Amino acid sequence: MGTSGTQICKMEGEKEVARLSINKTHSFTEIWYEGNVTFEGKEHSFWLVDPRGKDPEGREYGIEVRWWFKQVPREVRAMHDQIVEAYKEMKDDNTK
Repeated sequence: MGTSGTQICKMEGEKEVARLSINKTHSFTEIWYEGNVTFEGKEHSFWLVDPRGKDPEGREYGIEVRWWFKQVPREVRAMHDQIVEAYKEMKDDNTK
């Protein structure tokens, strides 16, 4: 993967502190879906992030659940795997 260039970050006088590089081409694409969980009468919204493509070694990227707000009960956050499985089932149903 080529980089768009390397930038040397200098602080503390002229001493090199860090080196920054960014790939010229994107690594993968993400598809974002919105969803929610209703728990004890309150709705908690999330984004489900489905990355497309594979890493250079051929491995698929993992699906993520990101909550819109920080205040999400532990019981709802614990539903991460159920949300991902429900998405995979929905996705499989759509391909049939």
